Amino acid sequence: MILKVNRLEFLKKIKIVEKAINENKIRPIISYVYMETKENKLWFCGTNLELTISTHMNCEILKEGKAVFQHHLVEEYLKEIKDEEITLNIEDDILIIETSDSASEFTLMNAEEFPRIQEPELRDEEFKFKLKKLDLADYFDKIKFSASMSSDNLSINCIRLEIEENKIKFISTDTYRLTYLEHEYLDNIETFKVSIPINTIDAISKLLRNGNEEEIAFTQKNKQLYFKLGNISIVSRVIDLPFPNYKTILEASGYNKKLQIKRVDFEKMLKRIQIFVKNNSESKFGAIFTLSNRNIAIEGIGEIAKAKEISEVNYDGDNLKISLNVKFLLEFIQSSDKEEIVLEFTTSNSAVRTRNIEEDNYTYIVMPLALKA
Repeated sequence: MILKVNRLEFLKKIKIVEKAINENKIRPIISYVYMETKENKLWFCGTNLELTISTHMNCEILKEGKAVFQHHLVEEYLKEIKDEEITLNIEDDILIIETSDSASEFTLMNAEEFPRIQEPELRDEEFKFKLKKLDLADYFDKIKFSASMSSDNLSINCIRLEIEENKIKFISTDTYRLTYLEHEYLDNIETFKVSIPINTIDAISKLLRNGNEEEIAFTQKNKQLYFKLGNISIVSRVIDLPFPNYKTILEASGYNKKLQIKRVDFEKMLKRIQIFVKNNSESKFGAIFTLSNRNIAIEGIGEIAKAKEISEVNYDGDNLKISLNVKFLLEFIQSSDKEEIVLEFTTSNSAVRTRNIEEDNYTYIVMPLALKA
C-alpha cells in the first residue's frame, strides 16, 4: 500500500473510529485501527465487536492495500509533524510515514486477522428515523447519568429509546433512580423501541458535538442498531433484554409535599455538603434533609468532619426528614438549565420526584437512603 494523504484529515479519521476501540488483551488486534483502500477511498474501522465505527476519506492511492496499526503512537507522532501532506508506505508489515524531511517506521499487525465486520449496505431511505444531532447530544447528556455503568445487569446498562404516539422518549435507570425525558417527534408514525448500550451512547455523544452534519439517521435491523452521521457509519448491538417497567414508577401518585428552590442556590449547598459525605464509609454521598416551615436544612456527616446548610425556601407540606444521595441530586441539577427545581415527597422512605419548574417532559425519580435512628 502506498498513499498520499492530508495529515490533518488522516488524524481526524483516526480520532473518529478510535471511539469504538477498547484495549483487549485477549484479542489484541481489535485494540488497533484497521484501514483499507477500496472504491478509490481510504476506509477506516474501529471495533470492540459490540460497537463498530467506520468512515472514509479521499486520498491519492498509488498502490492498494490494507493495514492494522497502533493508532495512539501514530496519532501522537502526526500531531508533531508540520507537513500538510504525508506519504504512507507499507512494506513487509512495516508502516513508513514519509514527510518532506523525515521517515518513521511503525510495526503493523496482520490485517488478515482483523475480524470481518459485516455491515449491510443500507440505502438512505432505510434509515427510518432522523434527529438533529445537537438535539440528540443534549438528550443523551440529560439522561445517561442515571443508567447503570456496570455490565453485571445488561438490562439497565443502557438507555431506552422509544418512539410512539408522536413522542420520542429516553429513559435510564440503575434501580436507585430513574430519569425520563420526552419530546415531540412528528417525522414518523412508526413505533420504535430499543435499548442502546451505554458504551454506544458514550461513543456517539462524542461524535455528535463535532463535524458539519446537521442530522443523524438511525434504524434497527437484525438486532443491530445502525447510525449514519455524514460519512460516518456506526453499528451497535442492542440490549435484547426486557427494560424495567418505568411507566408504573412515573405514574405513581400521592406526592403531598412540595419543595421549590432556586437551582443555582441548591447546587451550591449540595456541592458544599458533598465535600463531607463523598467518602463516608457507611452511607457514601448520603445526607439528611430536614424540611419544616419555610426552611430546608441539609446535614452531611463525614468520618472526621460534618457540615450543616440551612436556607429559606418555598416548601408546602408537613415536616419531613429524609436521607438522600447528594451526588444523585447534583447530577440531575447540573443537567438542568432552568432557574428553579421542584422536589416532591410523600414519606421519608418513599421515592422523591424531581423536575424543573413548569417542565413536565423531564422527570427524575430517586429512592431515599435508610434513615439512621
